[in-house]
Amino acid sequence: MKSEEGHSALTPWVIVTLYLCVGMLWLGAQAGVLGYFDVSLNRQSLRWQIGLFIVWLLATALIALWFMQRKARADQRGRETAQELELVVRHAPAGMARVHVGGAEIVWANAKLAGWLGCSVESLRGQDFRVLVPVNDQDDVALQLQRLLDGSTDYFQVLRQCVNAGTGKVTPVLCTTSRVAASGVDGPVALVCVLQDLSEMVSARNAMMRSETMLRLALEGSGNGVWEWDALEQRLNFSTGMSALLRYQGQDLAREFDFHQRLHPEDAAGARAQAEQALEQGSMLVLTARLLCFDGLYRWFRARGQAYRDESGRLIRISGLLSDQTASREADERSRLASTVVDNTIEGVVVTDAHSRILSVNHAFTKLLGFSEAEMLGKTPRMFKSGRHDKAFYDAMWASMHATGHWQGEIWNRRKNGEVFPERMSLSAVKDANDKVTHYVCMFTDISAEKAREQQLEFLAHRDTLTGLPNRSQFTRMLGEAVELSQSTNRRMAVLLFNIDRFKDVNDSYGHSIGDEVLRHVSVQMQGALRHGDIIGRLAGDEICVVAQSICGRDSAVDVAERLMAAAGQPWTTPDGLSVVVSVSAGICLYPDHALTADDLLQGAHAAVYGAKARGSNAWCFFHENMTQAARERLALEARLRRALELGHMRLYYQPQIDLATGRVVGAEALLRWLDPEEGLISPARFIPVAENSGVIGPLGLWVLGEACRQGQQWRAAGLPDLAIAVNVSLHQFLLTDIAGATAEALNKSGFPASLLELEITESALAEKPEEALAVLNRLRELGLRLAIDDFGTGYSSLAHLKRFPLDLLKIDQGFIRDIPHSADDMTISSSVIALGHAMGLKVLAEGVETQEQLSFLQQKGCDYFQGYFCSRPLPAEDFTRLLEKTREGQPLVAVATAG
Repeated sequence: MKSEEGHSALTPWVIVTLYLCVGMLWLGAQAGVLGYFDVSLNRQSLRWQIGLFIVWLLATALIALWFMQRKARADQRGRETAQELELVVRHAPAGMARVHVGGAEIVWANAKLAGWLGCSVESLRGQDFRVLVPVNDQDDVALQLQRLLDGSTDYFQVLRQCVNAGTGKVTPVLCTTSRVAASGVDGPVALVCVLQDLSEMVSARNAMMRSETMLRLALEGSGNGVWEWDALEQRLNFSTGMSALLRYQGQDLAREFDFHQRLHPEDAAGARAQAEQALEQGSMLVLTARLLCFDGLYRWFRARGQAYRDESGRLIRISGLLSDQTASREADERSRLASTVVDNTIEGVVVTDAHSRILSVNHAFTKLLGFSEAEMLGKTPRMFKSGRHDKAFYDAMWASMHATGHWQGEIWNRRKNGEVFPERMSLSAVKDANDKVTHYVCMFTDISAEKAREQQLEFLAHRDTLTGLPNRSQFTRMLGEAVELSQSTNRRMAVLLFNIDRFKDVNDSYGHSIGDEVLRHVSVQMQGALRHGDIIGRLAGDEICVVAQSICGRDSAVDVAERLMAAAGQPWTTPDGLSVVVSVSAGICLYPDHALTADDLLQGAHAAVYGAKARGSNAWCFFHENMTQAARERLALEARLRRALELGHMRLYYQPQIDLATGRVVGAEALLRWLDPEEGLISPARFIPVAENSGVIGPLGLWVLGEACRQGQQWRAAGLPDLAIAVNVSLHQFLLTDIAGATAEALNKSGFPASLLELEITESALAEKPEEALAVLNRLRELGLRLAIDDFGTGYSSLAHLKRFPLDLLKIDQGFIRDIPHSADDMTISSSVIALGHAMGLKVLAEGVETQEQLSFLQQKGCDYFQGYFCSRPLPAEDFTRLLEKTREGQPLVAVATAG
């Protein structure tokens, strides 16, 4: 059997041979015809004709042979191309099909498409392509098909799906449809569809979307925002989380945010330096600074980022994360404050485990005993034994501990240097929920130092005990003598009052002991800078007053002030090596320019020092008349306050106190309100300081005590349940008035039982003068009433002194309750106060309870009582009476969970 190639090669030759044979036959026939008709031609002419015919015949045969061979080669190439295309179509990685234009029947399809559809190639012929390979938007496909058919486009693409008939597997494909035209036919005779598998692309896209979603959720959950600085386009790009972080409510944060303008002025220079250093070194950028948010508040943020450069080292972009550090810094500050309460107390405090191994000590403990903390950790307190007590003493101590969980008394101990000293010690057991001892807390005070201070007070009756300077009474007398001398000699003088700037911050940061040392240091420095003949004294707190005699005028007074201010600003180093630097502000009042008497000179200097403080730290200011305006306003408020008491404008509101175990009302706190006819309700924070400074606190406190006792007795007479009435006592009222006598008079006049009256004394009142406070409390205790310490945890009172005081109740300040359960620090502090109160044998009441979560937490920690808006706001007496009538039968006012 001949091959196609051999057949194709012989065919042109056969045709040419036949053509030549026919030509020769034709020549022979022509000669026969000529002979038949006896057409006579000369021989020469006949030869030419025959020769020309043969030449023409051969030429045309060769031309025909050339054309036929060329066509045969073209046909061979076409067949080979067709075979190659068939192989390409059959084995192509894409699905292919030829489809009729009208009914969309499949003319042919390749194996790939058949495999996606789960059937054979033969079974696809004649089936509707639109049914087998559906599309979502059929109308759009029809529109694009019409454009293809009318020649507006050469092809169109659309997403389709191939569903395997056997397995149900769906293969997403991109279908490219083009037309196939035939020669001489107007328009396409068929459509060719090429289908590309998008499974991997779709999977990759879905994976990328999942990754992006996970990253977005992780960023949102972490509270971080993503930022990017595009160095090429010189613009910032932000994630959506950045708007929440920066409190931005607009539409284009990148356009409205200017990093440098929103940096806090104190952080700007350092932030820029850190950023430049990170860029120069190519290191990770870690920057913490305050930024001005769009709500107008500065917040702490931490930015972490990395710079990216191209191969030439050109900066392309910097990207990273931004996180809000405000809450964590505030938490750190609260934690520091919580530890400061113990660490800065003047008593030594040691905590041991249940086996008496020392776990922690405060700074005062190490200072008093001379041991470092490292030397004591893990040891037992037996290392401090003095040898002065026998076994019976310690047996009695531990017998009390086992019976009551507490022991208090005097004991002798030994310092590291061998010195034996007496101390007043309080030892308490801390128990867990199963009543098992977990820790012991010991607090002690060095009694020898305390007695030495008392002797010094007696010896220095006219001297300030801290600085050694003349006290207020002594200085006032000396100032009067200086005024008389200036009058008699017709000389000028100046009174300069100095206040230490932000002295409260020194006490809060370093503790009162450091604050005292700073004040002593300032007084020594100022004494050394005095001119000969000038007078210096300490009036109160951080007020140091100087009389500069025989001055020439204002410039001389300024010279004296600036010299003394420079001396006061000399740094002082704490025993721990910490350098403390303070500044002072000075108020200057001149004689005779501003005042002529000692009292007026002091008053003018007081007014001027406020003016100096208004100018900032380390400033001085002369007295002028406008400074008396504030004093006049205080005097006007004082006059109205005196009349308000006389005219009956004062009111007592009552807020119920609830027993956490039963939910019943067991007490009420009496809260003073001033209902002024002109201004309405005036806050106690405004008029109580005026009352204290003006002496009105005495009659005002008497009225509150009398009215509270009268109202309490009225409720008892009406048959309402007995409840304790709690009355607040201010620091001035407690220390500067006869509070015990006033209380006894109020009880006698009203007939109200002393056992139902509770006086609340602030922690600062007890810390101010602990020995005087103890004497007053003992007198109040003798009356039979109850005593509570108010706002516990906000001051720096001595824990050992608190244990000595005859107290019944600790009140947790609402500042430690407000953020429960969101603040772990506040929860820890509240738990510690409850445990400490119970360890001291006291009941504990929480103020400011507003939510069920706070109530549940306090009940879980064993708190005894609570008050706050969760139960009731403070109510007038009439409304509170109706509240008591609802609980006449002992019904609980608040539903509390009971232990199961």
